[in-house]
Amino acid sequence: MKVLGVLDRYVLRQWLGTFVLSALGLPAVAILIDLAERFDKPVSIPDILIGQLYYFPNKTAMMLPAAVLFATVFTLNALGRNSELTAVKAGGVSFFRLIAPMMVLAGLSVPLDYGLQELSSFTTLQEKIYHKERNGADAQTRVVFGYASPSGWNWAIKTLDQPRRMMAEPVMEQVAAGPRGRWIVSADSAQWFPRPGRWVLYHGASMVVPDSGVPIMFEFQTMRHRAFTDLPSAMMDEGLKADEMTYPQLKQYLANLKLSGNEPGMLAVDLPLKFAVPLACLVVAMFGAPLAVTNPRAGAALGLAIALGTTLIYLTGIQIMKAVGGKALVAPWFAAWSMNIVFLIVAVILLRRVRS
Repeated sequence: MKVLGVLDRYVLRQWLGTFVLSALGLPAVAILIDLAERFDKPVSIPDILIGQLYYFPNKTAMMLPAAVLFATVFTLNALGRNSELTAVKAGGVSFFRLIAPMMVLAGLSVPLDYGLQELSSFTTLQEKIYHKERNGADAQTRVVFGYASPSGWNWAIKTLDQPRRMMAEPVMEQVAAGPRGRWIVSADSAQWFPRPGRWVLYHGASMVVPDSGVPIMFEFQTMRHRAFTDLPSAMMDEGLKADEMTYPQLKQYLANLKLSGNEPGMLAVDLPLKFAVPLACLVVAMFGAPLAVTNPRAGAALGLAIALGTTLIYLTGIQIMKAVGGKALVAPWFAAWSMNIVFLIVAVILLRRVRS
């Protein structure tokens, strides 16, 4: 049987039609449900609608594995219901050869889902700004907070005025001691200058605390340091959610939390989930394919039950394992990948038992 023969093209058309409909329809239903709850909130209707448009990529990325599952189950269910599956096997085409094009498309859905997931990190943040769940970074003023800089300094800031690019009473402490010891810097105020891209500290003091010996302290009127290059907007983050950050941003955010001595909680599970959820596109396709042909004469209701039941079990399992991993009862990577592992094991068992 040649590659992309008549049967392959027929199967691909059926699969792609269901996949596109599910990939657009499932997020649309979720958006409509969410939209119904928005009109009771003090947000203008245009902002609600624009926010929902920004929310769509997030829902699409979340529902893409379900769309792959729906496409696989309904395609095979239709083939069995119309006796086409029996005819294909009678023609010498094995079940594994039949589902090969669908598995290829399911595999291609993995990078697609990851790309949508990374894109939605920006759009989700915009959605929350439009829905007044988070202020725009350019309009914020933040008071009395700590900040762990990627450059290896912990900051304690009384007030940060983002529009004016100024902060009041900052204190910076070096995390790791240098050759001369640990530096501690404090100032009355600081101003951000885009060029050369550094903070300038005013009216303060600096102290070097060596491992042994007497600390050295000196006062200054103005001070610049090559490590104080963090953008004011970066400091405005008051606890971003995992879906508001790309994988590199979330990885850096967790590193900053570690430097500042904070526990990451469920964010530690969200990091490997950035890869685990896209890979679920392929895993659930392998799981759903043999289930869809358990009763070839069954109607569409069985296919719908399989698809919905599998989606519900997977999503519920992910939330349970996130809570378990967030409390450090199991390793974060295991919590993130556990449902994929379970579904993959069951899929292999089902595929071994299916009549090929």
